[in-house]
Amino acid sequence: MLATSQVDERTIQKYEKEAKEKNRESWFLAYIMDTDEEERAKGKTVQVGKAQFETPRKRYTILDAPGHKNYVPNMIAGACQADIGVLVISARKGEFETGFERGGQTREHALLAKTLGVRMLVVVINKMDDPTVEWAEERYKECIEKLTPFLKQCGYNMKKDVVFAPISALKGANVMSRIDVGTCPWYADKSFIELLDELPPLDRKPDAPLRLLIIDK
Repeated sequence: MLATSQVDERTIQKYEKEAKEKNRESWFLAYIMDTDEEERAKGKTVQVGKAQFETPRKRYTILDAPGHKNYVPNMIAGACQADIGVLVISARKGEFETGFERGGQTREHALLAKTLGVRMLVVVINKMDDPTVEWAEERYKECIEKLTPFLKQCGYNMKKDVVFAPISALKGANVMSRIDVGTCPWYADKSFIELLDELPPLDRKPDAPLRLLIIDK
């Protein structure tokens, strides 16, 4: 949202101040989608946030689904409406392992997305700028190698349905524009937004049966 100029600088400064007051300085970008005070206090997305942005080629609606295990029903509510899923993976050492190998939510989210009809995934390996990673190609490949067999098990065709990209969301690196060669000399592919723009359009079926989401809380 920030990279596509959907949020003005004054609002960002306000969010930075609020996050600092809560001793959560690195959370200010999350405040763009997490508008509820409960979410900001907990540092966790609870409800499905909704926003729009445009590129020169396409218009997008973001459904920001919760990642915490306590809010899986809300995650389902967002994922079942999506055409394309963006699976955000932390490259930071320890965080990836916790999310994927030690009972974290990465596996459940990928499987639920496929089950709910999300046919394509963009997997972004985030926090590549972290001191434990420092844009290391080895760490990027390690994450992909561990994710690939599981995504295949979920039913995704790795050649047609899944694309990967390294990013630093906090710094906006490889989000809109391609990462600088000096920062990441081994990655010569497209940025995250470029990958989204180049995904093929999905077939609409106006004559298909109507599907409604019902959640019992």
